[in-house]
Amino acid sequence: MIKSSNYNTNATLQLLKLAWPVILSSLLHLTYNLIDMLWVGRLGSGAVAAVGSATFFINLGWAFASIITIGTTVSISHAVGAKNKILVQKYASSAFTAMIVMAGFYTSILLLFPEYLIRFFEIQDPFVVENAIKYLRINAIGIIIGFFNLILGGILDAHGRTKSSFRAVLFGNIANIILDPFFIIYLDEGVPGAAYATVLSRTIALIYYVTLIRKNKLIQLTLKHVGKEYLQKILKIGLPGSLQRTLFTLIAIVIGRIVADFGTDAIASQKIGLQIESISFTIMGGLSQAMAILVGQNYGAKSYSNIQNLYKAGLRINILIGGIMSLFFICFSRQLVEIFVSTPETIEMGSAYLRIVGFSQIFMGLDMMTAGTYNGQGLTKYPAMNSIFQTIFRIPFAYYLSHYTSLGLDGVWISISLTSVSRGIILYFMYKVRQKKLSRLSIVQFHKEMKKNKPENMENEYPYSSNTINDN
Repeated sequence: MIKSSNYNTNATLQLLKLAWPVILSSLLHLTYNLIDMLWVGRLGSGAVAAVGSATFFINLGWAFASIITIGTTVSISHAVGAKNKILVQKYASSAFTAMIVMAGFYTSILLLFPEYLIRFFEIQDPFVVENAIKYLRINAIGIIIGFFNLILGGILDAHGRTKSSFRAVLFGNIANIILDPFFIIYLDEGVPGAAYATVLSRTIALIYYVTLIRKNKLIQLTLKHVGKEYLQKILKIGLPGSLQRTLFTLIAIVIGRIVADFGTDAIASQKIGLQIESISFTIMGGLSQAMAILVGQNYGAKSYSNIQNLYKAGLRINILIGGIMSLFFICFSRQLVEIFVSTPETIEMGSAYLRIVGFSQIFMGLDMMTAGTYNGQGLTKYPAMNSIFQTIFRIPFAYYLSHYTSLGLDGVWISISLTSVSRGIILYFMYKVRQKKLSRLSIVQFHKEMKKNKPENMENEYPYSSNTINDN
Protein backbone atom coordinates (compact mmCIF):
# COMPACT_ATOMS: atom_id res chain seq x y z
CA MET A 1 0.00 0.00 0.00
CA ILE A 2 1.39 3.42 -0.94
CA LYS A 3 1.82 5.93 1.86
CA SER A 4 -0.59 8.85 1.83
CA SER A 5 2.14 11.43 2.28
CA ASN A 6 3.85 10.43 -0.95
CA TYR A 7 0.90 11.17 -3.19
CA ASN A 8 1.02 14.96 -3.19
CA THR A 9 4.25 15.07 -5.17
CA ASN A 10 4.52 11.58 -6.65
CA ALA A 11 1.04 10.83 -7.99
CA THR A 12 2.22 10.83 -11.61
CA LEU A 13 5.18 8.56 -10.85
CA GLN A 14 3.07 6.16 -8.79
CA LEU A 15 0.48 5.93 -11.55
CA LEU A 16 3.09 5.30 -14.23
CA LYS A 17 4.92 2.78 -12.05
CA LEU A 18 1.80 0.66 -11.72
CA ALA A 19 0.51 1.42 -15.21
CA TRP A 20 3.47 0.50 -17.39
CA PRO A 21 3.27 -3.27 -16.78
CA VAL A 22 -0.52 -3.07 -17.28
CA ILE A 23 -0.04 -1.14 -20.52
CA LEU A 24 2.61 -3.54 -21.79
CA SER A 25 0.43 -6.52 -20.84
CA SER A 26 -2.52 -4.94 -22.67
CA LEU A 27 -0.37 -4.19 -25.70
CA LEU A 28 0.81 -7.78 -25.67
CA HIS A 29 -2.83 -8.90 -25.57
CA LEU A 30 -3.36 -6.69 -28.61
CA THR A 31 -0.44 -8.26 -30.44
CA TYR A 32 -2.35 -11.55 -30.56
CA ASN A 33 -4.66 -9.88 -33.08
CA LEU A 34 -1.97 -7.74 -34.71
CA ILE A 35 0.27 -10.73 -35.37
CA ASP A 36 -2.70 -12.70 -36.69
CA MET A 37 -3.55 -9.76 -38.94
CA LEU A 38 0.03 -9.41 -40.15
CA TRP A 39 0.15 -13.02 -41.35
CA VAL A 40 -3.49 -13.26 -42.45
CA GLY A 41 -3.01 -10.05 -44.46
CA ARG A 42 -0.64 -11.98 -46.72
CA LEU A 43 -3.60 -14.10 -47.76
CA GLY A 44 -5.51 -11.06 -49.07
CA SER A 45 -8.33 -8.71 -48.06
CA GLY A 46 -10.86 -11.57 -48.10
CA ALA A 47 -8.96 -13.39 -45.35
CA VAL A 48 -8.73 -10.19 -43.30
CA ALA A 49 -12.47 -9.64 -43.73
CA ALA A 50 -13.15 -13.21 -42.52
CA VAL A 51 -11.12 -12.71 -39.35
CA GLY A 52 -12.66 -9.28 -38.82
CA SER A 53 -16.22 -10.59 -39.07
CA ALA A 54 -15.60 -13.43 -36.61
CA THR A 55 -13.65 -11.24 -34.17
CA PHE A 56 -16.74 -9.13 -33.45
CA PHE A 57 -18.35 -12.11 -31.70
CA ILE A 58 -15.15 -13.09 -29.88
CA ASN A 59 -14.94 -9.53 -28.55
CA LEU A 60 -18.55 -9.85 -27.45
CA GLY A 61 -17.46 -12.74 -25.24
CA TRP A 62 -14.75 -10.59 -23.63
CA ALA A 63 -17.40 -7.94 -23.01
CA PHE A 64 -19.65 -10.46 -21.27
CA ALA A 65 -16.72 -11.66 -19.15
CA SER A 66 -15.96 -8.11 -18.01
CA ILE A 67 -18.97 -8.17 -15.68
CA ILE A 68 -16.91 -10.55 -13.55
CA THR A 69 -13.39 -9.27 -14.25
CA ILE A 70 -14.22 -5.62 -13.50
CA GLY A 71 -16.17 -6.42 -10.35
CA THR A 72 -13.53 -8.87 -9.14
CA THR A 73 -10.59 -6.51 -9.71
CA VAL A 74 -12.29 -3.60 -7.93
CA SER A 75 -13.62 -5.74 -5.06
CA ILE A 76 -10.29 -7.46 -4.44
CA SER A 77 -8.40 -4.14 -4.65
CA HIS A 78 -10.72 -2.81 -1.91
CA ALA A 79 -10.04 -5.93 0.19
CA VAL A 80 -6.29 -5.56 -0.38
CA GLY A 81 -6.48 -1.90 0.66
CA ALA A 82 -8.35 -2.95 3.83
CA LYS A 83 -5.78 -5.78 4.38
CA ASN A 84 -8.54 -8.40 4.56
CA LYS A 85 -7.07 -11.64 3.13
CA ILE A 86 -10.13 -13.76 3.88
CA LEU A 87 -12.30 -11.40 1.88
CA VAL A 88 -9.88 -11.71 -1.05
CA GLN A 89 -10.36 -15.50 -1.04
CA LYS A 90 -14.13 -15.20 -0.96
CA TYR A 91 -14.28 -12.76 -3.86
CA ALA A 92 -11.87 -14.88 -5.94
CA SER A 93 -13.71 -18.17 -5.34
CA SER A 94 -17.11 -16.64 -6.10
CA ALA A 95 -15.76 -15.02 -9.26
CA PHE A 96 -14.25 -18.24 -10.62
CA THR A 97 -17.49 -20.15 -10.08
CA ALA A 98 -19.45 -17.54 -12.03
CA MET A 99 -16.81 -17.42 -14.79
CA ILE A 100 -17.00 -21.18 -15.41
CA VAL A 101 -20.77 -20.96 -15.90
CA MET A 102 -20.49 -17.97 -18.23
CA ALA A 103 -17.70 -19.49 -20.33
CA GLY A 104 -19.64 -22.73 -20.79
CA PHE A 105 -22.74 -20.87 -21.91
CA TYR A 106 -21.02 -18.59 -24.42
CA THR A 107 -18.84 -21.37 -25.84
CA SER A 108 -21.98 -23.39 -26.55
CA ILE A 109 -23.51 -20.51 -28.51
CA LEU A 110 -20.41 -20.04 -30.69
CA LEU A 111 -20.10 -23.76 -31.40
CA LEU A 112 -23.78 -24.32 -32.20
CA PHE A 113 -24.70 -21.19 -34.15
CA PRO A 114 -21.64 -19.75 -35.96
CA GLU A 115 -23.38 -19.73 -39.36
CA TYR A 116 -26.26 -17.60 -38.09
CA LEU A 117 -23.87 -15.13 -36.46
CA ILE A 118 -21.73 -14.61 -39.55
CA ARG A 119 -24.75 -14.37 -41.85
CA PHE A 120 -25.84 -11.25 -40.00
CA PHE A 121 -23.33 -9.26 -42.07
CA GLU A 122 -24.86 -10.49 -45.35
CA ILE A 123 -21.42 -11.00 -46.87
CA GLN A 124 -21.63 -12.12 -50.49
CA ASP A 125 -18.15 -13.63 -50.81
CA PRO A 126 -18.33 -17.42 -50.05
CA PHE A 127 -14.61 -17.53 -49.16
CA VAL A 128 -15.06 -14.87 -46.47
CA VAL A 129 -18.15 -16.58 -44.99
CA GLU A 130 -16.58 -20.06 -44.90
CA ASN A 131 -13.35 -18.92 -43.25
CA ALA A 132 -15.12 -16.65 -40.78
CA ILE A 133 -17.18 -19.61 -39.55
CA LYS A 134 -14.09 -21.81 -39.20
CA TYR A 135 -12.19 -19.08 -37.33
CA LEU A 136 -15.11 -18.52 -34.96
CA ARG A 137 -15.58 -22.23 -34.17
CA ILE A 138 -11.92 -22.80 -33.32
CA ASN A 139 -11.73 -19.72 -31.10
CA ALA A 140 -14.89 -20.85 -29.31
CA ILE A 141 -12.93 -23.76 -27.85
CA GLY A 142 -10.45 -21.31 -26.35
CA ILE A 143 -13.06 -19.00 -24.81
CA ILE A 144 -12.86 -20.55 -21.34
CA ILE A 145 -9.04 -20.31 -21.46
CA GLY A 146 -9.24 -16.64 -22.35
CA PHE A 147 -11.81 -15.99 -19.63
CA PHE A 148 -9.57 -17.59 -16.99
CA ASN A 149 -6.60 -15.54 -18.18
CA LEU A 150 -8.62 -12.34 -17.78
CA ILE A 151 -9.71 -13.09 -14.22
CA LEU A 152 -6.30 -14.35 -13.06
CA GLY A 153 -4.68 -11.25 -14.53
CA GLY A 154 -7.23 -9.08 -12.72
CA ILE A 155 -6.48 -10.78 -9.41
CA LEU A 156 -2.75 -10.21 -9.82
CA ASP A 157 -3.32 -6.57 -10.82
CA ALA A 158 -5.58 -5.99 -7.81
CA HIS A 159 -2.65 -7.06 -5.61
CA GLY A 160 -0.43 -4.57 -7.43
CA ARG A 161 1.49 -7.41 -9.16
CA THR A 162 1.12 -6.02 -12.65
CA LYS A 163 4.59 -7.19 -13.66
CA SER A 164 3.53 -10.79 -13.13
CA SER A 165 0.54 -10.30 -15.45
CA PHE A 166 2.89 -8.80 -17.99
CA ARG A 167 5.17 -11.85 -17.93
CA ALA A 168 2.23 -14.24 -18.42
CA VAL A 169 1.03 -12.35 -21.48
CA LEU A 170 4.60 -12.06 -22.76
CA PHE A 171 5.08 -15.83 -22.76
CA GLY A 172 1.77 -16.28 -24.55
CA ASN A 173 2.75 -13.76 -27.21
CA ILE A 174 6.14 -15.31 -27.81
CA ALA A 175 4.33 -18.57 -28.44
CA ASN A 176 1.88 -16.81 -30.79
CA ILE A 177 4.71 -15.22 -32.78
CA ILE A 178 6.17 -18.67 -33.37
CA LEU A 179 2.92 -20.56 -33.92
CA ASP A 180 1.25 -18.10 -36.33
CA PRO A 181 3.61 -18.58 -39.31
CA PHE A 182 3.88 -22.28 -38.45
CA PHE A 183 0.14 -22.89 -38.79
CA ILE A 184 -0.76 -20.23 -41.38
CA ILE A 185 2.16 -20.61 -43.79
CA TYR A 186 4.14 -23.79 -43.07
CA LEU A 187 1.12 -26.07 -42.50
CA ASP A 188 -0.90 -24.02 -45.02
CA GLU A 189 -3.92 -23.83 -42.69
CA GLY A 190 -4.70 -20.25 -43.73
CA VAL A 191 -7.29 -18.39 -41.62
CA PRO A 192 -8.05 -21.38 -39.31
CA GLY A 193 -4.31 -21.61 -38.61
CA ALA A 194 -4.40 -18.17 -36.98
CA ALA A 195 -7.15 -19.41 -34.65
CA TYR A 196 -5.17 -22.54 -33.71
CA ALA A 197 -2.12 -20.43 -32.88
CA THR A 198 -4.13 -18.04 -30.70
CA VAL A 199 -5.80 -20.81 -28.67
CA LEU A 200 -2.52 -22.63 -28.02
CA SER A 201 -0.65 -19.45 -27.04
CA ARG A 202 -3.41 -18.49 -24.59
CA THR A 203 -3.13 -21.95 -23.06
CA ILE A 204 0.58 -21.35 -22.43
CA ALA A 205 -0.26 -18.04 -20.72
CA LEU A 206 -2.86 -19.78 -18.53
CA ILE A 207 -0.32 -22.39 -17.38
CA TYR A 208 2.02 -19.59 -16.29
CA TYR A 209 -0.77 -17.73 -14.46
CA VAL A 210 -1.78 -20.84 -12.50
CA THR A 211 1.81 -21.73 -11.65
CA LEU A 212 2.55 -18.20 -10.43
CA ILE A 213 -0.56 -17.83 -8.28
CA ARG A 214 -0.10 -21.27 -6.68
CA LYS A 215 3.56 -20.56 -5.96
CA ASN A 216 2.82 -17.23 -4.25
CA LYS A 217 -0.35 -18.54 -2.55
CA LEU A 218 -2.29 -15.40 -3.44
CA ILE A 219 -5.64 -17.19 -3.53
CA GLN A 220 -7.05 -20.56 -2.52
CA LEU A 221 -10.13 -21.43 -4.50
CA THR A 222 -12.65 -23.49 -2.52
CA LEU A 223 -16.41 -23.91 -2.75
CA LYS A 224 -16.78 -22.99 0.94
CA HIS A 225 -15.63 -19.47 0.07
CA VAL A 226 -18.29 -19.06 -2.62
CA GLY A 227 -21.02 -16.77 -1.30
CA LYS A 228 -24.09 -15.16 -2.77
CA GLU A 229 -23.34 -11.81 -1.16
CA TYR A 230 -19.81 -11.67 -2.64
CA LEU A 231 -21.03 -12.60 -6.09
CA GLN A 232 -23.77 -9.98 -5.83
CA LYS A 233 -21.23 -7.28 -5.04
CA ILE A 234 -18.99 -8.38 -7.92
CA LEU A 235 -21.93 -8.29 -10.32
CA LYS A 236 -23.20 -4.99 -8.95
CA ILE A 237 -19.85 -3.32 -9.54
CA GLY A 238 -19.13 -5.06 -12.83
CA LEU A 239 -22.59 -4.84 -14.43
CA PRO A 240 -22.53 -1.17 -15.51
CA GLY A 241 -19.06 -1.45 -17.02
CA SER A 242 -19.88 -4.79 -18.63
CA LEU A 243 -23.14 -3.43 -20.00
CA GLN A 244 -21.14 -0.58 -21.46
CA ARG A 245 -18.64 -2.92 -23.13
CA THR A 246 -21.31 -5.36 -24.29
CA LEU A 247 -23.42 -2.61 -25.78
CA PHE A 248 -20.34 -1.06 -27.35
CA THR A 249 -19.49 -4.40 -28.97
CA LEU A 250 -23.06 -4.96 -30.16
CA ILE A 251 -23.09 -1.49 -31.66
CA ALA A 252 -19.73 -2.24 -33.30
CA ILE A 253 -21.36 -5.31 -34.86
CA VAL A 254 -24.19 -3.14 -36.23
CA ILE A 255 -21.65 -0.60 -37.47
CA GLY A 256 -19.83 -3.51 -39.11
CA ARG A 257 -23.07 -4.42 -40.86
CA ILE A 258 -23.33 -0.84 -42.21
CA VAL A 259 -19.70 -1.02 -43.35
CA ALA A 260 -20.40 -4.36 -45.09
CA ASP A 261 -22.69 -2.50 -47.52
CA PHE A 262 -19.53 -1.04 -49.05
CA GLY A 263 -17.95 -4.45 -49.79
CA THR A 264 -15.20 -6.80 -48.63
CA ASP A 265 -12.47 -4.16 -48.85
CA ALA A 266 -14.46 -1.93 -46.51
CA ILE A 267 -14.79 -4.74 -43.94
CA ALA A 268 -11.05 -5.42 -44.17
CA SER A 269 -10.21 -1.71 -43.82
CA GLN A 270 -12.35 -1.41 -40.71
CA LYS A 271 -10.67 -4.45 -39.14
CA ILE A 272 -7.19 -3.11 -39.85
CA GLY A 273 -8.08 0.43 -38.78
CA LEU A 274 -9.57 -0.81 -35.52
CA GLN A 275 -6.52 -2.93 -34.76
CA ILE A 276 -4.15 -0.01 -35.33
CA GLU A 277 -6.31 2.39 -33.30
CA SER A 278 -6.39 -0.25 -30.57
CA ILE A 279 -2.77 0.65 -29.83
CA SER A 280 -3.96 4.01 -28.51
CA PHE A 281 -7.05 2.49 -26.92
CA THR A 282 -4.96 -0.17 -25.18
CA ILE A 283 -2.45 2.31 -23.75
CA MET A 284 -5.26 4.44 -22.35
CA GLY A 285 -7.03 1.31 -21.13
CA GLY A 286 -3.92 0.25 -19.22
CA LEU A 287 -3.68 3.66 -17.59
CA SER A 288 -7.38 3.53 -16.79
CA GLN A 289 -6.98 0.10 -15.18
CA ALA A 290 -4.01 1.29 -13.13
CA MET A 291 -6.04 4.32 -12.10
CA ALA A 292 -8.92 2.08 -10.99
CA ILE A 293 -6.57 -0.10 -8.91
CA LEU A 294 -4.83 2.81 -7.15
CA VAL A 295 -8.07 4.70 -6.63
CA GLY A 296 -9.67 1.50 -5.32
CA GLN A 297 -6.90 0.94 -2.79
CA ASN A 298 -7.01 4.54 -1.59
CA TYR A 299 -10.80 4.55 -1.49
CA GLY A 300 -10.70 1.40 0.64
CA ALA A 301 -8.18 3.12 2.94
CA LYS A 302 -10.33 6.32 2.97
CA SER A 303 -7.45 8.40 1.57
CA TYR A 304 -9.74 10.63 -0.49
CA SER A 305 -7.28 13.45 -1.13
CA ASN A 306 -4.94 11.00 -2.88
CA ILE A 307 -7.69 10.21 -5.38
CA GLN A 308 -7.77 13.87 -6.43
CA ASN A 309 -4.01 13.88 -7.02
CA LEU A 310 -4.20 10.67 -9.03
CA TYR A 311 -6.89 12.04 -11.32
CA LYS A 312 -4.93 15.20 -12.06
CA ALA A 313 -1.86 13.10 -12.83
CA GLY A 314 -3.91 10.91 -15.14
CA LEU A 315 -5.18 13.91 -17.09
CA ARG A 316 -1.65 15.18 -17.64
CA ILE A 317 -0.51 11.80 -18.94
CA ASN A 318 -3.56 11.54 -21.20
CA ILE A 319 -2.91 14.88 -22.90
CA LEU A 320 0.66 13.84 -23.68
CA ILE A 321 -0.08 10.33 -24.96
CA GLY A 322 -3.32 11.28 -26.72
CA GLY A 323 -1.59 14.13 -28.56
CA ILE A 324 1.22 11.87 -29.73
CA MET A 325 -1.18 9.18 -30.98
CA SER A 326 -3.29 11.77 -32.82
CA LEU A 327 -0.29 13.06 -34.74
CA PHE A 328 0.86 9.50 -35.44
CA PHE A 329 -2.50 8.40 -36.92
CA ILE A 330 -3.01 11.58 -38.94
CA CYS A 331 0.50 11.85 -40.39
CA PHE A 332 1.31 8.16 -41.01
CA SER A 333 -2.10 6.62 -41.69
CA ARG A 334 -1.25 5.18 -45.11
CA GLN A 335 2.07 3.72 -44.05
CA LEU A 336 0.46 1.99 -41.06
CA VAL A 337 -2.23 0.29 -43.16
CA GLU A 338 0.30 -0.79 -45.77
CA ILE A 339 2.04 -2.90 -43.11
CA PHE A 340 -0.90 -5.32 -43.18
CA VAL A 341 -2.30 -5.30 -46.74
CA SER A 342 -1.30 -4.36 -50.26
CA THR A 343 -4.76 -3.97 -51.82
CA PRO A 344 -5.08 -0.29 -52.94
CA GLU A 345 -8.80 0.00 -52.12
CA THR A 346 -8.31 -1.38 -48.60
CA ILE A 347 -5.33 0.90 -48.00
CA GLU A 348 -7.29 3.98 -49.06
CA MET A 349 -10.30 3.17 -46.87
CA GLY A 350 -8.17 2.17 -43.87
CA SER A 351 -5.97 5.26 -43.98
CA ALA A 352 -9.09 7.47 -44.13
CA TYR A 353 -10.33 5.74 -40.96
CA LEU A 354 -7.10 6.49 -39.09
CA ARG A 355 -6.97 10.14 -40.20
CA ILE A 356 -10.54 10.78 -39.04
CA VAL A 357 -10.36 9.00 -35.66
CA GLY A 358 -6.96 10.58 -35.07
CA PHE A 359 -8.66 13.82 -34.09
CA SER A 360 -10.52 12.14 -31.19
CA GLN A 361 -7.66 10.43 -29.33
CA ILE A 362 -7.23 12.97 -26.51
CA PHE A 363 -10.97 12.94 -25.83
CA MET A 364 -11.09 9.14 -25.90
CA GLY A 365 -8.31 9.12 -23.29
CA LEU A 366 -10.16 11.71 -21.21
CA ASP A 367 -13.18 9.41 -21.18
CA MET A 368 -11.14 6.36 -20.15
CA MET A 369 -9.09 8.07 -17.42
CA THR A 370 -12.22 9.54 -15.87
CA ALA A 371 -14.00 6.18 -16.13
CA GLY A 372 -11.06 4.50 -14.32
CA THR A 373 -11.34 7.02 -11.49
CA TYR A 374 -15.07 6.35 -11.20
CA ASN A 375 -14.60 2.57 -11.38
CA GLY A 376 -12.00 2.54 -8.60
CA GLN A 377 -14.61 4.06 -6.28
CA GLY A 378 -17.15 1.41 -7.26
CA LEU A 379 -19.20 4.02 -9.18
CA THR A 380 -19.18 2.19 -12.49
CA LYS A 381 -22.70 3.22 -13.48
CA TYR A 382 -21.84 6.85 -14.29
CA PRO A 383 -19.26 6.26 -17.05
CA ALA A 384 -21.38 3.36 -18.29
CA MET A 385 -24.49 5.54 -18.64
CA ASN A 386 -22.59 8.22 -20.51
CA SER A 387 -20.92 5.72 -22.83
CA ILE A 388 -24.14 3.82 -23.53
CA PHE A 389 -26.06 6.93 -24.55
CA GLN A 390 -23.28 8.31 -26.74
CA THR A 391 -22.50 4.98 -28.40
CA ILE A 392 -26.15 4.17 -29.22
CA PHE A 393 -26.36 7.48 -31.06
CA ARG A 394 -23.48 6.29 -33.25
CA ILE A 395 -25.73 3.89 -35.22
CA PRO A 396 -28.27 6.34 -36.73
CA PHE A 397 -25.52 8.94 -37.10
CA ALA A 398 -23.31 6.51 -39.05
CA TYR A 399 -26.16 5.26 -41.22
CA TYR A 400 -27.34 8.77 -42.09
CA LEU A 401 -23.89 10.14 -42.94
CA SER A 402 -22.90 7.10 -45.00
CA HIS A 403 -26.18 6.51 -46.88
CA TYR A 404 -27.82 9.95 -47.15
CA THR A 405 -24.85 12.25 -47.71
CA SER A 406 -21.96 12.30 -50.16
CA LEU A 407 -19.54 11.19 -47.42
CA GLY A 408 -20.12 7.48 -48.05
CA LEU A 409 -17.91 5.22 -45.93
CA ASP A 410 -16.13 8.23 -44.42
CA GLY A 411 -19.45 9.12 -42.79
CA VAL A 412 -19.16 5.98 -40.62
CA TRP A 413 -15.65 6.95 -39.55
CA ILE A 414 -16.80 10.52 -38.73
CA SER A 415 -19.64 9.24 -36.54
CA ILE A 416 -17.16 7.14 -34.55
CA SER A 417 -14.78 10.06 -34.06
CA LEU A 418 -17.37 12.67 -33.06
CA THR A 419 -19.11 10.43 -30.52
CA SER A 420 -15.74 9.68 -28.90
CA VAL A 421 -15.17 13.42 -28.51
CA SER A 422 -18.57 13.99 -26.89
CA ARG A 423 -18.13 11.03 -24.50
CA GLY A 424 -14.90 12.44 -23.10
CA ILE A 425 -16.15 16.00 -22.67
CA ILE A 426 -19.43 15.05 -20.97
CA LEU A 427 -17.88 12.53 -18.53
CA TYR A 428 -15.21 15.05 -17.54
CA PHE A 429 -17.79 17.61 -16.47
CA MET A 430 -19.82 14.90 -14.72
CA TYR A 431 -16.77 14.03 -12.61
CA LYS A 432 -16.22 17.66 -11.61
CA VAL A 433 -19.34 17.25 -9.43
CA ARG A 434 -17.89 14.08 -7.87
CA GLN A 435 -14.63 15.90 -7.10
CA LYS A 436 -16.48 18.39 -4.89
CA LYS A 437 -17.93 15.53 -2.84
CA LEU A 438 -14.50 13.93 -2.45
CA SER A 439 -13.10 17.24 -1.24
CA ARG A 440 -15.75 17.36 1.48
CA LEU A 441 -15.02 13.73 2.43
CA SER A 442 -11.30 14.54 2.67
CA ILE A 443 -11.98 17.33 5.14
CA VAL A 444 -14.28 15.16 7.24
CA GLN A 445 -11.77 12.28 7.25
CA PHE A 446 -8.95 14.65 8.22
CA HIS A 447 -10.84 15.90 11.27
CA LYS A 448 -11.74 12.33 12.26
CA GLU A 449 -8.09 11.30 12.11
CA MET A 450 -7.03 14.36 14.10
CA LYS A 451 -9.61 13.59 16.77
CA LYS A 452 -8.68 9.91 16.84
CA ASN A 453 -4.94 10.59 17.09
CA LYS A 454 -5.18 13.53 19.51
CA PRO A 455 -2.62 12.98 22.33
CA GLU A 456 -4.00 12.66 25.83
CA ASN A 457 -1.41 15.11 27.11
CA MET A 458 -1.08 17.91 24.58
CA GLU A 459 1.28 19.80 26.84
CA ASN A 460 4.01 17.23 26.16
CA GLU A 461 3.49 17.62 22.42
CA TYR A 462 3.31 21.41 22.25
CA PRO A 463 6.49 23.30 23.11
CA TYR A 464 4.62 26.28 24.58
CA SER A 465 2.17 24.81 27.07
CA SER A 466 0.13 26.94 29.43
CA ASN A 467 2.64 26.25 32.18
CA THR A 468 5.57 27.68 30.25
CA ILE A 469 4.04 30.82 28.77
CA ASN A 470 5.32 33.95 30.42
CA ASP A 471 3.39 37.13 29.71
CA ASN A 472 6.33 39.13 30.80
